[in-house]
Amino acid sequence: MFRLPTGKLLVVFLFCWVNTASLDAASLVRLSIDSDQSTGGQVLLSESGWPLSIKMTVEFPPGKAFPSYAINPNFPIRENWGMLIFADPDGCLNPPVPGWQANATPECGVPEILPPDWDWSAWVPPASDEIYMEFWPGVDMAGVVDHAGNAERRLELVDSAGSRGPEFKRWDSTGSCTPGTGDADCVRMGPPTGGEVADGYGFGADDDIPGLVVIAEYGIGRVFNEPEFNLSTPLAAVNLAGLVNSVSYNLSDLRKRRNRDNPIVEQTRVWAQINMPINVVRHLIQYDACTGNVTWQSPEQIYAAECDGNNLWRIDGGPAEAPFMKFDRGDAASIALLEATTFTLKVFLVAGQAPSRLFDEDGDGYVDSADAVAAGYTLLSNQDSIDLLQISRDMCFGGGSGVIIDDLDNNGAVDVPIVCPTSPGELGRPPR
Repeated sequence: MFRLPTGKLLVVFLFCWVNTASLDAASLVRLSIDSDQSTGGQVLLSESGWPLSIKMTVEFPPGKAFPSYAINPNFPIRENWGMLIFADPDGCLNPPVPGWQANATPECGVPEILPPDWDWSAWVPPASDEIYMEFWPGVDMAGVVDHAGNAERRLELVDSAGSRGPEFKRWDSTGSCTPGTGDADCVRMGPPTGGEVADGYGFGADDDIPGLVVIAEYGIGRVFNEPEFNLSTPLAAVNLAGLVNSVSYNLSDLRKRRNRDNPIVEQTRVWAQINMPINVVRHLIQYDACTGNVTWQSPEQIYAAECDGNNLWRIDGGPAEAPFMKFDRGDAASIALLEATTFTLKVFLVAGQAPSRLFDEDGDGYVDSADAVAAGYTLLSNQDSIDLLQISRDMCFGGGSGVIIDDLDNNGAVDVPIVCPTSPGELGRPPR
């Protein structure tokens, strides 16, 4: 336990692995999506409001104890920081915490016997090389000022820093779209992320658990060459961990296990939870509901009455092609695609701060923990995944806001008038 100059307390659990090259990811943090459907199962969810609850378990090394647990209040409380340090290669404990004062030891660059001309003002401890997991118990909400969390990450979780959904050029715009500027020639996709409010919420690495990576390679979980509806090269995914609403933890949990030499294990657990907003885990589509020859309602050619071609769509920056059935509106197509897709989420933890965007480093067409390792990050945990289905509550049109209307065949028209049925419809069991 170390006391900061500001009087605040910081929990540091120093796990003494000397050879950092031999660190085994599974032995450091055991990560699981807190669901019976993780690691290969499948769950049916609504299109928003469902929980992504991530449990990270750290097992105390055999024979090790942490006296800080026994001395109140030497542990992080809400809106204060905790740090699990697994290794310190240079022996100078100097984690990247504001106000941290390194010990005056030879490992930190201070001689055991000070020379007569020693100048304390010129002493600079070596840069942090610790392998650590940082967490801040607290709650974040879009648009609500957050006063806690990793300060560097909190400053990056604003729209002007890129912590927003992608923006694309409007099909009927005569100007150019400049994403991230409030340009009326752009259309932004995805849920509200709080604008310029320092809320610790948005797309990118999180401020309350900076090492967490959440990947969903669909729609706004992918990186586009904005304002064009084309995927980046090389393929990249957006880290969705910035959407974490809450982080919490327990101090200690004693568990029995079938091990005669070590029958009781002590663990600490950290939970991160996302209350999933709408239009995050779904495809983005460009849709043209009026292709081919157009019959106009009036000589001014403002509204199309009829089109004789097939509808076209582009899914997540892919090629223009006919959908699996003809939809008279893009929002109906988006709902049908949502309900026809099995989505996969992948979650893992890296040391220090995670990337806000992660590239397909190994070129296998997917973004996962192997790409984080290839990019130079130290993996702290296993990767867990969950497969899920979603259904929309929209019985008619008007939902499906993962749609960008576009004139894909350049005939000057994108849709024809559609009237929803007036009957309430029929409700049945959710599809499986």
